[in-house]
This record gives sequence, structure tokens and C-alpha cells, in this order.
Amino acid sequence: MLLFVSTFAQQAAKTETKEDPYKYNWRLTDVYADWDAWKADLDWVKSQIPQYNEYKGRLGESAQVMINYQKFSEKVSQISSKLYVYASLSKDVDGKNPIYVTKLQELQTAFVELSRNTAWIAPELKTIPKEKIEGWMKENKELAVYAHDFDSFFRQLSYILDEQTQKTLTYYSKALGASSRTYSSLSKADMEYHKVNLSTGEEIVTSPAAASKVYTSNPNQNDRKITAEARENVYAKNKNTYSDIWMGIAQNLWAGAQLKGYESTLDAFLKPNNISKDVYMNLIDVAGNNTASLLKYRELRKKALKLDTYYFSDESFEISDYNKSYSWDEAVVLVENCLKPMGEEYNKILSTGLQGGWIDVYEKPGKQTGAYSWSIYGVHPFILMNWNESRDNVFTLAHELGHSMHSTLSAKYQPYVYSDYASMVAEVASTFNENMLLDYMIKNAKTPNEKIALLVQAIDNISGTFYRQSQFAEFEHALYTMIEKDAPINSDIIAKTYNDIDKKYNGDIIERSANNPYSWSRVSHFFTHIYYVYNYAVSFSASQSLFTQIAQAKTKEEAANAQEEYLTMLKSGGSDYPVELLEKAGVDLNTKEPFLAVVKRMDDLVNQLEIALKEAGKI
Repeated sequence: MLLFVSTFAQQAAKTETKEDPYKYNWRLTDVYADWDAWKADLDWVKSQIPQYNEYKGRLGESAQVMINYQKFSEKVSQISSKLYVYASLSKDVDGKNPIYVTKLQELQTAFVELSRNTAWIAPELKTIPKEKIEGWMKENKELAVYAHDFDSFFRQLSYILDEQTQKTLTYYSKALGASSRTYSSLSKADMEYHKVNLSTGEEIVTSPAAASKVYTSNPNQNDRKITAEARENVYAKNKNTYSDIWMGIAQNLWAGAQLKGYESTLDAFLKPNNISKDVYMNLIDVAGNNTASLLKYRELRKKALKLDTYYFSDESFEISDYNKSYSWDEAVVLVENCLKPMGEEYNKILSTGLQGGWIDVYEKPGKQTGAYSWSIYGVHPFILMNWNESRDNVFTLAHELGHSMHSTLSAKYQPYVYSDYASMVAEVASTFNENMLLDYMIKNAKTPNEKIALLVQAIDNISGTFYRQSQFAEFEHALYTMIEKDAPINSDIIAKTYNDIDKKYNGDIIERSANNPYSWSRVSHFFTHIYYVYNYAVSFSASQSLFTQIAQAKTKEEAANAQEEYLTMLKSGGSDYPVELLEKAGVDLNTKEPFLAVVKRMDDLVNQLEIALKEAGKI
């Protein structure tokens, strides 16, 4: 326990550097000077809500009325987003402070009122002939900016509800979001991590960062095992609560999908972005039926670690005798170096982001776990990290910076309406950066053990991002299919479904604890970002293809052209549908080819690792 307290004390000292208070912390004053400024914007948004009625019944009058409405609505949307992100960021670094929950509740109340007063918009737009709006856009450049936005709207016409139904739903919005908020409270602010006593006599609290350090660097298998079990037990203890929370979310979403006329919950998430269901099903078909190299990799790990039994908690332990820790400053240099080939504009933005104020680096009590990048249009992105000095964390930094660079370039080159982009494209930018970092580190490896470690990193990237996320996607789809068929479902059925699919992907080589099947509930995406995880696997496949086009180009000219196409995609934001944006950049996701290419890459890497381990005398 002393070590745990000491670690937090050291991190607190780092986060409170007087010379540079924002080196390791967010500079939230870039958003608002204080909560009074936040409140002023909130009051402004509230004051604008009645103004929407000035446009009611008039959107079809003329192009100018439509332009005026679009500009007015955009301003309200932009400031509303700014308000929400600021309050959320504040809560995420200090989740134990109830004031932030109060602020978000206040904001939610305003948003419900906003939704209620804008319920008429989509139904009214639906009554305006498509040809009329297209004619306006031909004559008016200001309105023509919204061409893709209107195209997306007209494709969704059959799913738009009438005004009264839309308005009625707004009265339920708070209640419908209660399950997600309950999960957030249970798994974050109210989470009490168990303590375990390690073989060294040290007692640790099994927070995500502390547990990760045990998995990656503790040579005692039982220490790794009891740490994992302690974390699994937290979720198993609340298995019925978590399953009830999930079912509340799923049933609400399915009800909403049916009300709008979608065939399934999945359709409700894919169709707005013009993504074919084939993309989803091709992914889980290819990943789920091509696991031979994944299973072979586990066998190699078991042999290299000389283990009689192999657990999930052994997955992250180094097999290379190369277990370097990375300080924050070392990681920054690595990421800067690997991304230098991306050009002057890209690197200038990157340097600004790494200088301080954009990133909250270290773990703190009450801080949101994991990592993310969240951007505010007109300000800059904010990256949340929980730095634990592992190589994985270096890759996480590169990953989140990919999102941040994407958002910054999109905001620079696109109007507000297209500054945001589909999650499928978002994860391409993040995993592309991981590929850049991996390639740089392999080329600069100084020892055979370091090369083995980096081959493992490359394989783990595919295992964790392609296979693991495909597994989660198959599991999520299986559960929603049960909901849609009104099949019986409870905590044990969910756990069995998870366990069956887990064995399909990972085989029987892994010894699972009795509570492991309940660990599905630690995956927050199932509760907060529905039908999102597949994006990681699809995007990883796309980014692998894009990276290969640049890195393995036959000529410098080909490489430069491929890089320019990739950067153009980042700058395009949400100005086209994600599959189309990626096709322009050189990847066709309507086929199985990008997914099969990842399987082939996995085969090659595992074979290389086997040779390297034999040469090093490890197997």
C-alpha cells in the first residue's frame, strides 16, 4: 500500500509543477475562463431556444431563410457542444466532485428543452421537395455547402418521425439515458478496486494502471493471476446489476429503432453513415473463421514463458527479456520522431499539442480510466491519458494523437457542419499512427530481444484491435439479436454467450476463471458507445492498407501521392460518407480483401516471431 500511495504522491507532484502548470495537465481555460463564463454561454443557449420557433413553418419559403436557419442552428450547436465537453472534461479528471454532475444535469435539462423545441425541424424538412432544395443549392453557394448534409437527410427520410412523436420522445430522453449514467457511476466514481497482496509482501489496489503494471512486469504468474481475479471479482459481484443496466440500454435502443422503422438496432447505427451491413458481417466472418495464427501465437507465448497453464493475465507479460519503461518525455520524443515523415503542417500541429495544455497525463483519484481524445471546434483537442510508463502507453499516446490531428485538420479545412466525422474514419487516423510508431521502433531496434518485443507488439496490435474488437462486435451483435427476437436473457445467458464466443476466438489454451465470463461488463463501449467496437477492427484494417501503400510504395512519387491521399482524407472530415472517403484514399471496405490482408499480416508476423524465438533459444 505504501508504494501505491507513494506513486500517487509522485504523480501529484508532477501534475502540480509550478514552473509549467499545464505540462502534464489540461488547460481548460482555453475553453472557458471560469464557470461564470460557462454559465453565460449556457444562459445564451437557453435564450435562443424559443428563437427556433421563428423558423417554424418557414423553412420552405426561400433559400435565404434556409441559410439563416442553418447558420443560427450551427451556432447553437457549436456552443452547446462546447458547454458539454467542458463540463465532461472537468468531471473526468475529478469524478468524485459532485459539482460537475450537477453542471451536467443542468446542461441536460437545457438540452431536453432544446430537443423539445426543435422536434418540428426534421418533419418540416421532410415536406420540402428534394428538387426544390437542390435548385436552391445550384443558385446559392452558401447553401451548396450543405449538399452532403442534405443528401444524408434525404436518404433517411423514411426513418424520420412526425413532429408529435419526436416531441414526445424528448420527454423521455433523461429517463432513457439513466442506464448509461448508472453504469458510469457504478464503474467509475463509485468503483472500489480490491486490494491484493503480492508475493513480495507488497499490497496494491488493483486500479487499471496498477494492474496493468503487474501484468506487464511482474514475473510471478500467481501475482498476475490474483490481480486479474481481483478485477474480475468486482464485476462478477455486480453481475446482475450490470446485466440489468445493459438490458435497459438495449431495450430502449431497439424500441427506438422499431419506432423509426429500422430492421434492427444495427441498421439504426449503420444507415445514417451509409455503411452496408456487409461491412460488419464480413468483418466478423473473416476474423472469427481465421484464428489459426492467433492460437499459434498463444502456444508460442506459453512455450516461451515456460508455463504449464496459461491465463489471460499472462497475455501482456514480456517474452523477450526486454521490458523497458518509458518516461513521458521519452514517449513524446518517440512519437514526434515517428511522425516526422507526415510533413510540416502535420508536425507543427503535433508539436503544439505536445507542449502542454492538450493532455492530462497521469492517473489521479477519481479520474476517468483509459484514454481518449475529445475535440472542441474553435479550440483544440483534449487528450486523457493515465500514464504508466509501459510501451503500450506509448502506443496509446500515438493513437490518441491520431484522433487529435484528425480533428484539428478537419476543423481547419472544413466548416463546422463537416468538422465531425464518422467513427469508422476516426479510428483509421489513430491506428495509422500506431503503425507509424511500430515501424519506426522496429527500424531502430538495437538488440534481438528488442526486435522480439516489437514483433510481439505488432502481433498484439492485430490481436487486440482486429481480433479482440471483432470478438466484441460478434458478442454485441449476438446479444442485440436476442433482444430483437425477444429471447430470454439474463446475466448468466450473457456470460455464456461471451464465454462461447471468447473460446471461438481464443481457444482452450487459455485457462479461464469462474468469473471471467462476467468480465464483459468492464467494456464500457457496450454501455456508452453502442455498436462502436467494430469500428476499431474495420478501421485497423483500412489503416493497415493505407500505411502499406505509403511504406511499401515502389517509388518516392507513389509514396508521396499515397500520403497526400491519406492527409486529404483527414482534412475532409465528415464531408462524405466514411466508406466513400476511404475508397477515395485507396481502400474498398465493401469487399473482404482488407480484412483478409490483416489475417495474412498476422500469419507472417507469427511465423517471424517463431523463427526469432527459436534463434534466441526461447523455444
